[in-house]
Amino acid sequence: MATNGILKKTLLAGLGVYSLTKEKAQEIMTELVNRGELSKDEGSKFLKAMMEKVDEEVSFLKKTIDKQVNQAMSKFRPSYDEEFKKLHQKIDKLAREVEKLSKKSE
Repeated sequence: MATNGILKKTLLAGLGVYSLTKEKAQEIMTELVNRGELSKDEGSKFLKAMMEKVDEEVSFLKKTIDKQVNQAMSKFRPSYDEEFKKLHQKIDKLAREVEKLSKKSE
């Protein structure tokens, strides 16, 4: 299914962005430490805070994507409960018809 491929590409792109963000945050931290604007301890805290924020954003993005995918998929596949209900009603109707025909032939 084409949707599956799109989802995989989206996930991989998200992981790539996460990786780039982590690299960039480390570069910024290293530069600030080298310039003396942050101590190593402050730099570690800065990096940790940045990565926590990225994790929060990734989690939010994942929830949003999951919600959107579920909404899209519900449009493409029929409601199985409704289909089963309709089939059950048809089977009941056919069973009544068979019973009527059986009584007439006796």
